[in-house]
Amino acid sequence: MIITKDIKLANVILENYHLISIISRFGIKFGFGDKTVEQVCRQYNINTDFFLEIVNAFNDREYNPYSTLKKMSLSLTVTYLLKSHYYYNKIKLPIIENLVKQLKWDSKDDKKNKDVLKKFFSQYRNEVREHTLNEEKEIYPYVLELEKNFNNREKIDSEFLEKLHQKSIKDYADTHDELNSSLLDLKNIIIKYLNPVKNKEITEQILIEIFKLEKDMTDHTELEEKVIIPIAVKMEKELKKRN
Repeated sequence: MIITKDIKLANVILENYHLISIISRFGIKFGFGDKTVEQVCRQYNINTDFFLEIVNAFNDREYNPYSTLKKMSLSLTVTYLLKSHYYYNKIKLPIIENLVKQLKWDSKDDKKNKDVLKKFFSQYRNEVREHTLNEEKEIYPYVLELEKNFNNREKIDSEFLEKLHQKSIKDYADTHDELNSSLLDLKNIIIKYLNPVKNKEITEQILIEIFKLEKDMTDHTELEEKVIIPIAVKMEKELKKRN
């Protein structure tokens, strides 16, 4: 199903509950009645076209939003990515951490297993925090400044011009592979190496949450690599030609 602006937002969620966390990142709260997607977007001052591209991409794995997103302002994608950072660090990872605390083993194995799992989870959480913080402090501000100067046909900011000739969006080290490796380690520990727990339903919940997070972060990375970076590279080349 392709989600359109005239579909009731409630029906979108009833059709695919996995979209709940995506929709919430736009600041939308439940209680919107029978309003359409377009009506809710207007209520929350959300760009409807951008919203539709994102939810359709998560709703249908065959849907390709990148060609359309490339035609929109980079600030829309950056804003969404920033909200995803908040979701990872403040919501999803704390949920997983709380589930880890609930795991129970026989008394002789409990502390040892929990210490191992906490160590790897803490390491992964810190890596996510450092990665997202780097993007928020270095990459995204540079991208927004780049777009601002690119759209200013009259005069480019002199300080940014100097920065432009010293670095490129390609210079920012990409640590996504490291994050994926750490997440794989965490999954393997739970699936292969930890002693069986008493409350295996909690283990299952943890793994489900981790796999959901992994897929979400993969989509996050694709937005950066297929929208942010190629557009930023083109803007850099054009601005260097102009100046």
